[in-house]
Amino acid sequence: MTPSVKTLPLWPHQERALTFIQEHWSQRNYGVLLALVMGSGKSRVAIEALKYHRLHPILILCPLRVVEVWREQFEIHAPGEYDFLALDERGGTVQEKARAARDRLAWATARRRPLAICINYDAARLEPFAHWALTNLWGLVIADEIHKIKEAAGLTSRFLGRLALRARYRLGLTGTPMPHSPLDVWAQFRFIDRTVYDPTFTSFRQRYAVLGGYYNRQVIQYHDLQELRAKFFSRAFQVGPEVLDLPDVQEQTLYCALTPQGARLYTEMERDLVTWIESSPAPVVAANALVRLLRLQQITSGTVTDTRGEEHIVDSAKEDLLADLLEDLPPEEPVVVFARFRCDLAAVYRVAHKLGRIPGELSGQCDDLAAFQRGRSTDPVILAVQIQAGGVGISLVRAAYGVYYSLGFNLADYLQSRARLHRAGQQRPVRFYHLAAHHTVDEMVMRALERRQDLVESVLQEMKCPHPLPKTA
Repeated sequence: MTPSVKTLPLWPHQERALTFIQEHWSQRNYGVLLALVMGSGKSRVAIEALKYHRLHPILILCPLRVVEVWREQFEIHAPGEYDFLALDERGGTVQEKARAARDRLAWATARRRPLAICINYDAARLEPFAHWALTNLWGLVIADEIHKIKEAAGLTSRFLGRLALRARYRLGLTGTPMPHSPLDVWAQFRFIDRTVYDPTFTSFRQRYAVLGGYYNRQVIQYHDLQELRAKFFSRAFQVGPEVLDLPDVQEQTLYCALTPQGARLYTEMERDLVTWIESSPAPVVAANALVRLLRLQQITSGTVTDTRGEEHIVDSAKEDLLADLLEDLPPEEPVVVFARFRCDLAAVYRVAHKLGRIPGELSGQCDDLAAFQRGRSTDPVILAVQIQAGGVGISLVRAAYGVYYSLGFNLADYLQSRARLHRAGQQRPVRFYHLAAHHTVDEMVMRALERRQDLVESVLQEMKCPHPLPKTA
């Protein structure tokens, strides 16, 4: 099966995945799961498949941070071939998203234009979007990061089960199909093809697990896993990192939108050099343009300090974005999270505890580097690194994933921090993620980094020019 886009050739594993989809869809097995390791180009394969079959309309469900990624992928791999509607946090309320989707589908149908609509899971399952989606017939529904619907009784998982009945073709994408146990596959296959496993989760669990422990509700062992695996691969194609020929370094920027409170504080600080937090009688003040730059960065990270020296959590968007990213990685995968402020390190700790993972810290006040490098089961798997302290003279090659929660204004510190992961001794391709709030100083800093310019001078110069105010979630 030959890709129709004139972009880079498909990797060998992508060719095989595309052939797998084609063979199953031609045999009327309309549900397929691609279990391809993160960074292996799952979305490229999906786009090639839907173009080959000329499917329309298409509904893509994914985590919020991935909506923008899908828009970029369509621009690269299907330029001009599909009308694409991205319903991320900038799309307004769920009611507004449902209205936009309905109107765009009517417009595309009247003009015989193929349409792809992308929306995050949490919004898709809410009314009125859910009702509208379930009243339409879809040429293809894609469930990206499908492992997020692994909980059989979850509201999103049950919605996807109903939505599957309204789709001619169904495609699931994930890098971790069984993040916690073999039982995770049942809910995913309720969407992919509900005839593969037992019709109910209870009978499925009885078939493959032995219960015991507290009130006889805990899984104490599994059995017949060879049969479970055989059924899984009857509809799933899987590759791991060992088959990939990836570049040494990959980069991706993940975006979020400030909450209404965060956007208000950001706008007031940018305009007036002062803002007020509802929970504090003291203001947050910037004495000059440079301090204003610092305060704006603090707001996008979620915590600011008032004139009494008290810290206040004012926004959760970036913290939620970090949690969303780390949740997609295996629990045992080491990750280094670079940040500028002490309060950002605390946010990394909160996320790690929320996900049940052990955090550590490398800063001027704490040094868990040796424990992180040791890598025992009781050692930190997520290391929060203050970028000024972790930029020079250390090795972090145990991790192949680096996340930038916030950045300082020292270009050398940034470049040195990257060299802590991508250096001699690193055995795996390195992937860097930058977390940024839409239409804020975060994007200005990223542009300065790309140009390798002096960050302070570049950002201050850009802030003199008019630009859009930050959007709210």
